[in-house]
Amino acid sequence: MKNITTVFQDEREKIELVKSEDRAFVARIEKAVNELAFNLDVRVVTVAGPTCSGKTTTAEMLDAALEKSGRRVHTISLDDFFLSRRELLLRAEQNGSKIDFDSPDTLDMDALSRAIEAAFSGDRIVVPHFDFQAGERLGTVDYGRPRPEDVYLFEGIQAVYPSVTKLFGRHSSRTVFLDVGEEAFYGNTTFSSNEIRFLRRLVRDSRFRNAEPEFTFRLWETVRANEEKNIFPYSDACDVKIKTYHAYEINMLRDEAVAHLSTIAPGSRWYDTARDLIDRLTPIPPIPSAYLSERSLFHEFFG
Repeated sequence: MKNITTVFQDEREKIELVKSEDRAFVARIEKAVNELAFNLDVRVVTVAGPTCSGKTTTAEMLDAALEKSGRRVHTISLDDFFLSRRELLLRAEQNGSKIDFDSPDTLDMDALSRAIEAAFSGDRIVVPHFDFQAGERLGTVDYGRPRPEDVYLFEGIQAVYPSVTKLFGRHSSRTVFLDVGEEAFYGNTTFSSNEIRFLRRLVRDSRFRNAEPEFTFRLWETVRANEEKNIFPYSDACDVKIKTYHAYEINMLRDEAVAHLSTIAPGSRWYDTARDLIDRLTPIPPIPSAYLSERSLFHEFFG
């Protein structure tokens, strides 16, 4: 459990907290690379974790740390292997179920298998590009033929799904699992790791996906159900775990999270949850996102 900082003498102290936490996270990334014990036989690394654990930015940091060690890194998002929204909607209509955005069945496993096999066979690696605005794959990305020093970093929540790890397990690969990993303590109030990720997602989805808070709450239920079924049970099998909690993050999320939560109207099924979060967030002193350092993980949520 980590404490949320409650007292700052001035803005300089807030800035120094942000910088020190960001430096500490970079050090955790570099330590993880050393623990992965790379050799030239390792051509693939998977970076997995639940939603809003910081996969995209951490993958970029792992990329930089690996290149320091002499490898040439290519990051591939598993999201690019999503089936189109139209296909998923049609499947849901045929099954008489809700549209599924989270299970292993949302991926084009044939395309993913071809990309993984090409990384080890020396064939040209071509992967689809998924456009979230359009809700479908538009075009492809050509990574060319792999060289001996190349490493392919596949990042996404799906990287620990058994059907996906089975594909990677055919070859020499390494696995990294990310999670908040901590509760945050403020006075007599505790924010669970799941609540911290929800607050991250609330801010991110508003900024980058134009999502209303009510929509984020609604999706969160299916997201959490999928995590408990397909993600967390398999996390212990990963080679390295990295905690992504930062001591300043509740302070930084506070203002925007409260503003979004305040839009949940009385009568909504999430009203009581929203009010509880508002009550716990309000006493916490805010830290502006403008204080983020250039390499901060939190650009993933604030831009």
